[in-house]
Amino acid sequence: MHGICSEEAEASSFFRYMILDKDIRNIAEERIKKIGGYLVDIKISYTNDITILFDKIDGVNFNDCSDLSRYIEARFDRDEQDYSLTVCSPGIDKPFLVEEQYKKHIGKEVKVLLKDGKRKSGEILSYNDTLILVNKKRSVKFKEERIIIPKENIKETKLKINFK
Repeated sequence: MHGICSEEAEASSFFRYMILDKDIRNIAEERIKKIGGYLVDIKISYTNDITILFDKIDGVNFNDCSDLSRYIEARFDRDEQDYSLTVCSPGIDKPFLVEEQYKKHIGKEVKVLLKDGKRKSGEILSYNDTLILVNKKRSVKFKEERIIIPKENIKETKLKINFK
């Protein structure tokens, strides 16, 4: 019986010092909105390694990242909660995770992997309940093809990076 109580006390102590996702999310979202951005993702490992990904329509710069980092660090006591914090933009080569990323990239080319394994690509025209792309095919005649994809059919969307 003593071992069970000891394990429960250790677990209770562990969770008391672990930073909870909802706590960090609330604090991060509050500051991100003030600087004109949106939260993309938060990852917290079991060792309290925290990674916050956020973005802004006009892009994230170093000052945005350091501002958010300082804001969060001022609200958690490092003596009580041992953690590491990484604050950054999601990166142009990573899949989109939130609707705001689609809206930010309207007019830009993306690659879409559908849940059935098919791939589509084109320029984002709009995004609401569906993603509407236009694929401009160059041949003897210039042809545009509109592609309408319900969001529930999308497995992954990435920005198409062109090196010209």
